[in-house]
Amino acid sequence: MVAMVFAMVFATLLTAAPAAAVPLPGMEVQDEDATCTAGFAAQGLDGAYYLMTSGHCDDGDGSPWTGHGDTLLGPITASEDNGADRDAAIIRLDPAAGVPIGAIAGRYPVRDVLTPDRIHPGLPVCKFGAISGETCGEVTGVDGFLVRTNLFSLVGDSGSPAFVKNPDGTAGAVGILMGSPVGDDFTTYFTMVDPLLFQWGLRILP
Repeated sequence: MVAMVFAMVFATLLTAAPAAAVPLPGMEVQDEDATCTAGFAAQGLDGAYYLMTSGHCDDGDGSPWTGHGDTLLGPITASEDNGADRDAAIIRLDPAAGVPIGAIAGRYPVRDVLTPDRIHPGLPVCKFGAISGETCGEVTGVDGFLVRTNLFSLVGDSGSPAFVKNPDGTAGAVGILMGSPVGDDFTTYFTMVDPLLFQWGLRILP
């Protein structure tokens, strides 16, 4: 019986997302006013490292964001929330935070980024949120850079990376979680990530 319990605990530890202080996609990020989820990890043309998240998480005061164990990450240095199909921000990582892990939740290395023409209704898609974890479904509609899905999400998942799973165990980046209609946790909206990378001069880390 003891051996069985140990095996179950060991298996849980193997499948759980890393709890280390190293920045990575899918981790919880906080400032003094909000709790959100880190989207994709990226590097800018300036050589700095960034974590993406939702634009509505930014209250515009330049306050520092923290991660696991109140580890200092850095401030949001660019954000956009047009109330329609663009809702994203980037946290510029303090050098002391270290080089972020690119793999989503430490599990899925990012192999490529889906361009808008590759995102369509019926496309299987997953997300990893700091609150609800990994959930999967499919794209149910596309309007401009807005992607509607039937994925489950909760408050605090804003900023989560949306991705497709490739046969080799890697991921294709799709978008950043914007939110859900009030009272409907099974409809989740994302903004496409590819146009944001061009806009802010970023490349997603693998």
